[in-house]
Amino acid sequence: MRQSTPSTAPSAATVIVVGVDPRAMGQVRETLGTEAVLPAAPVPYEEAIHAVRKQRPDVVITGFDSDFEEAVRVAPAILQESPRTHLVALSSGAGPDRIRAAMRAGYREFVVLPADAELLRQAAREATVTEDSDDESGEVVALWGSKGGVGTTFLAINLAGELSPVHRVIAVDLDFAMGDVAAFLDLAVPQSIADVFRNINRLDERMLSGSVAVHASKVHVLGQPVDLEQREEPRGDLVVRVLTAASRSYRYVIADCGASLDEASVTAATVADHVIIVTTPDIPSVKNTWRRLQFVEKLGLERVRLVVSRWDRNTAALSLDDIQQKLGRKVDATVGEDKLAMRAVNEGRLLREIDRKCQCARDIEAAVGLLTGEEVQAEARSNSFLSRLFGR
Repeated sequence: MRQSTPSTAPSAATVIVVGVDPRAMGQVRETLGTEAVLPAAPVPYEEAIHAVRKQRPDVVITGFDSDFEEAVRVAPAILQESPRTHLVALSSGAGPDRIRAAMRAGYREFVVLPADAELLRQAAREATVTEDSDDESGEVVALWGSKGGVGTTFLAINLAGELSPVHRVIAVDLDFAMGDVAAFLDLAVPQSIADVFRNINRLDERMLSGSVAVHASKVHVLGQPVDLEQREEPRGDLVVRVLTAASRSYRYVIADCGASLDEASVTAATVADHVIIVTTPDIPSVKNTWRRLQFVEKLGLERVRLVVSRWDRNTAALSLDDIQQKLGRKVDATVGEDKLAMRAVNEGRLLREIDRKCQCARDIEAAVGLLTGEEVQAEARSNSFLSRLFGR
């Protein structure tokens, strides 16, 4: 979800509209008005590439209602022909399957009119701005636990803390069941993510900055409400909008997805630049990790990394060799078991603030390499066991 930095003022965007009916075309006209140069009529899907080649538009708005499969198919071809074109998916409903398919195909925005009118106008304005392709802002990292209690939130906030001395970082709590990102850092958030959802049409960088709490480490946090009754049902389209806004302001967006397979976590993983699955070296967690990996494979997700948390080679029920053999993939990093971790949580501090030389803190520092591209060496030790569990 990488964003680029504007370098010139925008002008009216040139727009092509593909595969929409007269009603939807009317909504596009009403929404964009004089802010864009609109065509006299939409073009069918089969003529989209020819129209893009001929007109070189800033924005292509593609209808997802009349032929969903064609709308998904045409996007990569448009981007191959015109890589800087800003693709917008237009739909009458925000179904999670449609949103995920759109994001994987290359669409930058998914809009439902008239509710998302301001988002469409913003997309048109941004599409005309000259971009600096060398800018390195806006990577989204989704951390997903194999089950509750594996240390996903602890890892999320401490990874953010390792990045914050150098980069602008936000931790976004997407665990709508029992998210505790703010509590782990002893923070009271001025506005929760539920408040942001309720005001989604006003969401911009200024509103987001007024909604976050800031830890002493300079980690910004967009948290869940304290009152469980105020927690919103997770919606994929709202999650995309929050992560998009965050990626425009922050170099790293660390999304704690908890352990749920809900619409919010699946959507976040789909649009993320990096997906980190967190497990522990025990049978229930590893089996759930196997299920999670099967699921992400069906989603077609790439850039998936596996971290074994609470690792102690002397007490672990399963060795790294066991885990790697039965999951059919390597362990990318380990984070050691350490009693100081609970102390850090209870004090609302990062582990490195208590003892940056302890093994767990050194492991987290090394795990930053999963995001920056540096080599991370997971500890290995053999022991063998899981065959009956997985039936092989």
